[in-house]
Amino acid sequence: MTVAWGSESFGRLTRRELECLSQAANGLSAKEIAIELEIAPRTVERHLDQVRIKLNARNRAHMVAQAVREGIIDPWSAIRF
Repeated sequence: MTVAWGSESFGRLTRRELECLSQAANGLSAKEIAIELEIAPRTVERHLDQVRIKLNARNRAHMVAQAVREGIIDPWSAIRF
C-alpha cells in the first residue's frame, strides 16, 4: 500500500513509522519488515506500537483500518486485477 503524503495525520508519524505501517498493511510480519528495512524486528515492533498509539488503535488490524480511514495509506494501491 502506498502512503498518502498529503493526509492530515501524516505529520504525526515519522518516516520510519510510515514505512513500517505501509509494510504491515501489506501483511508483512515484524521480522519480514525488519529484513526489508534492514532494522531489528524489535525496532519494527516499537515503530508499530507508536503508530498504534498515535492512531488510537487497539491492535494491528485496527491500526491499518484507522490509517485507511484517516487517509494515511491508500487501500487501492495493493489491489491487482
